[in-house]
Amino acid sequence: MYRKIVPRVRATLLNHWPIAVLLLLFGITYAPSMNAYGMLWWDESEYASIGRSVLDGQGFALVGTPNSLRPPLLPLAGAACMLVSGERFDDSVLKVASWAFDLLALLCVYGFATAAFDSTLGIVAAFFLGISPSFWLFVPRFMCEVPFMALFAAAVWFFYFGAYRHERFFLWSWICLGLALMTRYTAALFLPAMVVFVPVALWLGGPATRRRFSSREFLLSPFAGFLIVLPWLIREYVSFGDPLTGIKQAAGQVQRYLPGVSMPWYFYLQQLPAMLSAAIALLFAAGVIWAFWKRQRFALHTVLTAAVILAWFSFYRFKDERYVSAALPFIAVISAIPLAKATAGLRSPLRTATLGVVLAGMFFVNFRATRPILEHTYTLGYPSFLDAMYFLRTQASPGALVIGANFPQIHWYSGLRATGFPSDEKGLQEALRHSEWVIITNFEPDQPSYARGLTNYFARWEPTSETALLFHDSRNFTAVVRSDVMLQAIAGKSPQP
Repeated sequence: MYRKIVPRVRATLLNHWPIAVLLLLFGITYAPSMNAYGMLWWDESEYASIGRSVLDGQGFALVGTPNSLRPPLLPLAGAACMLVSGERFDDSVLKVASWAFDLLALLCVYGFATAAFDSTLGIVAAFFLGISPSFWLFVPRFMCEVPFMALFAAAVWFFYFGAYRHERFFLWSWICLGLALMTRYTAALFLPAMVVFVPVALWLGGPATRRRFSSREFLLSPFAGFLIVLPWLIREYVSFGDPLTGIKQAAGQVQRYLPGVSMPWYFYLQQLPAMLSAAIALLFAAGVIWAFWKRQRFALHTVLTAAVILAWFSFYRFKDERYVSAALPFIAVISAIPLAKATAGLRSPLRTATLGVVLAGMFFVNFRATRPILEHTYTLGYPSFLDAMYFLRTQASPGALVIGANFPQIHWYSGLRATGFPSDEKGLQEALRHSEWVIITNFEPDQPSYARGLTNYFARWEPTSETALLFHDSRNFTAVVRSDVMLQAIAGKSPQP
């Protein structure tokens, strides 16, 4: 067996060495920016804290409370990194998982584009994904967008190969879909995508595709995806009484967020040049035209899937580029088609040189566009918030309860129990009596209106380092105050030093 495996591995490496070089290039390029943005934001802190909770034997919980919203794949990946490293508070440990998922997404695009066309187009597609600003700027984030886009794209493309090549690929499609659903609940978009996909496949595929859609593999493969999701559904039911509670919460998040803000329906189309770069956006438009002109099956299904994602989220009032990030792998493949086809008639050395010059130029342009953002954009609260959390870690009692608007960040960086502010000021005094510290910031947008005004009490007394401290920089401040001191200040009394 050894004699059979080694030659196959060697042949695979020789045939696909360009993707190894590409992954090495992007691995080196991404590495210096993995600690960009200074610190984790709210969502990242939730994923990280849940991962640490799993390691500490507290279960899939956030600050000791079982969490129903966040799917398990990313927190478990973070937990694995923390377990291997032995670190519990280091952001850079989590970024190892992010870095690996980034390269996985590039490898996924290369593999499927190569299988559908050729390795040259696969390399160009993976390259386009890697340099797209919307992807590049998300590389340092410990978020589910990048692993989700890889798994969701794999589910769609495996389904394509199941419909047109061999029914065994349906099994892999549903396995990837199950993993995608355990990464981000918007994997449910697979169903509307298939509503578009299946009729087109029946039209273009003919009798062979109809036979595959009636095969045993097609009918039984969904159970593989269900078995992947089943443990999570059981856990949701046992913990919350509803196996779909997380999906239901996620379904209403966008509608509830910033109710006074609304974007036009064409927002995502308008943002494509910024998300992709102008050059890739133009190539994408050309690739869409080519797909419909040639009626090339893989390209058509890829275009239609990207269209479903963009259209679906265009109906929401509030829009954000990261909501449609799952479309990026599909867009990258379509964008690569015009460039690959335009150079297909050139001799191999000339084609390689031409593509090398064009791609190098695009890399340089996008590098200049994204590098300043990675170097000079920081998460709200950085760096003064980190100084405040270090103070808490050294001054607070072990296991102390802390009140603060951005409680996931407080918990992740301090290691203390944390809870949000009561919804109204009447409940604050009671909450202060059951806590040890209160955190007041000027950068957390999702906090009660009275919370920031608590800093006004500083004018009544002179805080000391034993009772309170104000950490600030040019943009943000974080006030760390003992709860008993704040209670006295609210009552109009002078706190004891």
